[in-house]
Amino acid sequence: MADLAGIALSGLRASQTSLSTTSLNIVNVDTEGYSRQKTGLATRVPQSYGGSFIGQGVDVASISRVSNQYVVDQLRRDVASYNTYDAYYEYAVRVDQLLGDDSTAITPSLQSFFDAMQDVSNDPASIPSRQVLLSTGEALVNRFNAVYEQVFQTNETLNIELDAVASKITQLAASIASYNESIQAVYTNNTGELPNDLLDQRDEAVRQLSELVGVEVLQQQNLSVSVFVGSGQPLVIGNDSFSVETVSNSSGLRRKDLIITDGTNVQNITNLVSGGRLGGLISVREELIDPVFNELGRMALSISQSFNDQHQLGMDLDNQIGGLFFSDINSPTAQFSRISADVTNTGNASISVTIDDTNLLTTQDYRLRYDAGTGNYTLYNADNTVNATFADPGAGGTFTTADGFTLNFISGAPVGGDEFKVLPTRQGAYEMDMDITNVRQIAAALPVNTNLPATNTGGGYVENVVVSDTTTADFTTTPFALVPSYRVEFTSGTTYDVIDAGTNAVVVGGVAFTPGQSNGLLELAGLYPASGYDVVFNGSPGTGDIVEIGYNNGGVNDNRNALLLGELASTKTIANNTVTFQGAYGQLVSGVGTRTNDASVSQEAAQTILNQSEAQWESISGVNLDEEAANLIRFQQSYQASARVIQVSSELFDTIISSL
Repeated sequence: MADLAGIALSGLRASQTSLSTTSLNIVNVDTEGYSRQKTGLATRVPQSYGGSFIGQGVDVASISRVSNQYVVDQLRRDVASYNTYDAYYEYAVRVDQLLGDDSTAITPSLQSFFDAMQDVSNDPASIPSRQVLLSTGEALVNRFNAVYEQVFQTNETLNIELDAVASKITQLAASIASYNESIQAVYTNNTGELPNDLLDQRDEAVRQLSELVGVEVLQQQNLSVSVFVGSGQPLVIGNDSFSVETVSNSSGLRRKDLIITDGTNVQNITNLVSGGRLGGLISVREELIDPVFNELGRMALSISQSFNDQHQLGMDLDNQIGGLFFSDINSPTAQFSRISADVTNTGNASISVTIDDTNLLTTQDYRLRYDAGTGNYTLYNADNTVNATFADPGAGGTFTTADGFTLNFISGAPVGGDEFKVLPTRQGAYEMDMDITNVRQIAAALPVNTNLPATNTGGGYVENVVVSDTTTADFTTTPFALVPSYRVEFTSGTTYDVIDAGTNAVVVGGVAFTPGQSNGLLELAGLYPASGYDVVFNGSPGTGDIVEIGYNNGGVNDNRNALLLGELASTKTIANNTVTFQGAYGQLVSGVGTRTNDASVSQEAAQTILNQSEAQWESISGVNLDEEAANLIRFQQSYQASARVIQVSSELFDTIISSL
């Protein structure tokens, strides 16, 4: 009878343990990362009795967690993928709304500005129209500045988040290393028994880590795990963990780089890490924020330069040659803001960047490196291909690139390995400003006027006046006068002389003229472009006909330069004459919108895949309350049955005792 009681007691203990395991599963149904556990039972070794074997009961062989490592690894990868797209989409939507919303976009302000320019061309002497033009110019500048500031603040927010993510990664790495140590200690001290709860907690820490950055996890024989990021950089090795930190970018940009360190060795992993929120943030910076900075900057530089160039060819209400309308894109401050020396440089070379032709500018950043062995500088494109290689021009020298800008070597000398970040367009929108302050300074007229005396007998007419340079001696020697002023006299229907109107001397004689087509009178005479202007004449002039050319004093109702300024709205002045201002902004908005839409599609797809992985994990490791409730009843009944066996055993024992 003792054997019967022993068997029943073993059943009680087995049922009680199973009930405890089931209860643990039930109460942890909402615990993040908890894997359901199950009790493993094994029959005790039977005893030999009378040639037969009599069972001795049951033992609890194990309490194991239900887990599939393949599913756990897949879930981790899907978590990292989803968080990459989620971070990218979050920032992309922010930038897309900034650029596309009428209340913040550049397009409405640009359209209003050129509408105001059209009003000035309709009535060039109107002070109210000129005031509106100045006001809309200020609004356009403010809009560029404001959009830049919003993108800048987005970049700052991203930097702050990088700090937080790096700190969280370091904390989780330390936790995983601590779990490794605890798991090894428990496993060693308990002769191979698995610490289920610690394993769950470590898996959950690794899962949380994968939300932040893509990781590779290697299982070790001692139950510890090694965690790697990037291209194999160790984050956790056994009981040791490394720190991920942010540092200010050495190029001088307001951005954070990522380094991994064990306190002595430091490695920059910015361009190595991928996956997780961290990978998404870095992609946002490289694929969205930097291009937007550069696209906006190129557009602002192009508007400023093209408008200034044409405005300086005109004449204002006070008969003065037009000045700058927008601020000088090549101010000393702007030139030095376009290049930044690496903080690790040991040389003292001082370099600035001058914009030569905004039409040739790209939207990429460049890297300039000096090689002491060859004595050459190498300019690298954003994709690290070589743009140009040239000998060090030395202090006071320059190098003009094919991309619309010149490197000015101001002073000092480089040391081998010195690097510089060249940013021709990045701050263009930030530095854009108004230079003109007085409505009378708007140069709506052209400074050259022509007159055809009434005594002319032919059918010739002035088709156009071209002004290309108002800094020549013709304009600057004497204010409000052309020096010299010319008079064109036709000696026949096909020839003419150019006369100095002040001295009546023939400057160039016998110039051939082709009736019925456009003829640049000064160009054909060899006086243009040195003169800075030309008169295009057409038709059939008569012998003795005269064209008088002079300074346009009092031309307050002249709108010729205003019309040329207005035409800039539809002129392709960006990207090698392939796109207009509005077109460039449209491409920027379209590009950001496309990337935002792609991110949205990718995020939704990643969410679907993640949901499937989570469902698969739940089906294997998750707690099913219905199943656990059934187990609870089954183990309760088993417990009660074992108790009944003990009762029967006691009754049998009492019967034996009473019969003695």
